[in-house]
Amino acid sequence: MCTANVTNFDNLTEESLNSSCTKDTVGVAAKLPLPIPMTWDNYVPPAIFALIFLIGVAGNSLVIYVVAFFRKMQTVTNFYLCNLAVTDMAFLLCCVPFTAIQYAMPSWIFGENMCKMVNYMMQVTVQATCLTLAAVSVDRYCAIVHPMSSLVFRRKRVALSASALIWIVSFLMAVEVPMHYRLVEWNWAPYGRQTICRPVRPSKDYEKGMMIYTVLSTYFIPLAICLVCCVPIIYRLWHRFDNVSALVPRDNAEKTRKSTFMVLGVIVLFALCWLPNHVINLWWHSSSNKQLTAVVYYSKFVAMCLSYSNSAMNPFVYAIVGDSFRECIKQAFSKKKHPRPSSGTRLTRQNMTPQMDSRFLHCNMSGSGESGSSTKIQLFESMNIKIEKQLVVVEAESSV
Repeated sequence: MCTANVTNFDNLTEESLNSSCTKDTVGVAAKLPLPIPMTWDNYVPPAIFALIFLIGVAGNSLVIYVVAFFRKMQTVTNFYLCNLAVTDMAFLLCCVPFTAIQYAMPSWIFGENMCKMVNYMMQVTVQATCLTLAAVSVDRYCAIVHPMSSLVFRRKRVALSASALIWIVSFLMAVEVPMHYRLVEWNWAPYGRQTICRPVRPSKDYEKGMMIYTVLSTYFIPLAICLVCCVPIIYRLWHRFDNVSALVPRDNAEKTRKSTFMVLGVIVLFALCWLPNHVINLWWHSSSNKQLTAVVYYSKFVAMCLSYSNSAMNPFVYAIVGDSFRECIKQAFSKKKHPRPSSGTRLTRQNMTPQMDSRFLHCNMSGSGESGSSTKIQLFESMNIKIEKQLVVVEAESSV
């Protein structure tokens, strides 16, 4: 299985057999002949991983295709979701095939450079996924709680720049990984002397510190940011249209809620799917009386399957909740020309403001005295509320 401590896919077997292993830096060990495995553990897990891989790559490819080639899907929120699809696909490509091969073969066969690169990219992609989830949570918070003031910075160019920055930060945060991963030899009955890819860190305390850092940076801190953003979002959505139902149709309000709850669903799925893996790894590195029992081994396997499958689940969330995503998929498979919205149908702050000014001017000319002033103030306030709701509705209707 993938042996990266940094992405919490460490090889539990290796530590449990330290007393019977002789480990040395690998010279020519990778050239040793490998016996052919014959147990179900060598065939069933690779088949499961292959299924997750195919579904995940196909689903995330559809998300990237829809956002890239359908004009109406190119919104700020969807750019973040597209980046999330890119991180999920990169994670599947960098980890799942190597994990499947390691279950099928008892030894690492790709050399030390690939040992460093695979585990480095695993950490990078997981980190980028977490940062993207935090970014899309902040984006939804700004769009729902502060729809007018956030127009200044909620732009497509900003979303693309933020996505690029997420990748740069992720590459920098994972730079420790290739510095410590090595190929080592150990005796593994009944296969004999084999080669594994694992971190060789200066001390046990350093290794525990890196585990805590990894869990915090790739799970708890991003989820804390998501939680801080989601609580006011849910409250605002629940009460947003209580007193303005006459201005905003009920179906538009429902679209706004569905769009945001879709993002919340992605965050909840990530939290649930990765929690077992992090719990197992934290227990393994902190326990002094650990033993690799059958329960621990299969619990780790199930936790790995859950964490891998999370990268394949998000497109199904979009398809179930996102009406626009389903429509674009149907158009893509029916080979119809992608419809482009006309300039007259695009609702922006600039083309809504003149309408408000025109009605305000008409009211000013027809009103007089205190009655006219009161009417102007009421109309101005009602139009501001309506503009705010329309902006949110446009964002919701254009989302995945």
